[in-house]
Amino acid sequence: MLADYEDYFPGRNSEILTIFANTLKVATSPFSPRGSFLNTFYDDELWWVLAWIKVYDVTGKVEYLNKAAEIYEDPKSVWNTTPCSGGIWWNFAKTSVNAIANELFLTASVKLANRIPTNSEYFTMAMEAYDWFIASGMINSKNIINDGLNIHVKPCKSGDIQGWTYNQGVILSGLAELTWSTGDPKYNNLANTLATASMAHYANNSQMILHEPCEPDCSTDLSQFKGIYGRNIQFLVNRANVLPANLKTQFVTFLQNNANEIWAKDKGVDNQLGLVWSGPPSVATVETQSSALDAIVGAACVS
Repeated sequence: MLADYEDYFPGRNSEILTIFANTLKVATSPFSPRGSFLNTFYDDELWWVLAWIKVYDVTGKVEYLNKAAEIYEDPKSVWNTTPCSGGIWWNFAKTSVNAIANELFLTASVKLANRIPTNSEYFTMAMEAYDWFIASGMINSKNIINDGLNIHVKPCKSGDIQGWTYNQGVILSGLAELTWSTGDPKYNNLANTLATASMAHYANNSQMILHEPCEPDCSTDLSQFKGIYGRNIQFLVNRANVLPANLKTQFVTFLQNNANEIWAKDKGVDNQLGLVWSGPPSVATVETQSSALDAIVGAACVS
């Protein structure tokens, strides 16, 4: 969220660049027991990969891109070690093969490919990850992404487990960047299809206000997911090579409506922002605050 803010409103907050540098320097322990920004969950590591790539995009400082590439090697090391003929595990304990870890891996692979074109392995991995994900069955007949695979049957099958908003969002920027890499619009077209379907599913109301299925009682992790979805819709609006005018208008309206709703109905004491964006204001946490701010920054970036 801070990197998006700095990207579209550079220099407005002089502390942001310092936050980037300090985080790179000191945020390695105790939450990274296996090394710098590594823990026991591959999706957590890939969030860091995407974060440092975005910081690189904003600052142009190669140390951030190098850190992203360094972290990426850990989840890459478990590619195609699952019982599902490809994909990566969700965690170090190898208990789950889910959508989010593999969407993050696909997206990280293509983003690295587009920024380090001298290393062809990134593009190869991106295409393998894309082909595997499409064949996995996790995109259901309604173009909603399910949460993961049942690894206890052969072959692995989509578990038809409720997908969350971030499952629908993370893959969008990766697909858009695959079109950058290949020149083939089919990847970006798929992103548009998935975004339209998920918006109709999770924002099924007259103002297109986004709701998580667990509301109003979501866990800490789930409380952050909607902002991730909005961030990736914003990416399509501002960076997609293929976005029909009617969809661009829809996506911009979606982002603006959600930001306006948050500020009008979800804002509590001291501008604290809760879980349910349509209100009333509720207890705010780090997760609900960052999620709502992601939505507000996303709206500002397209306005």
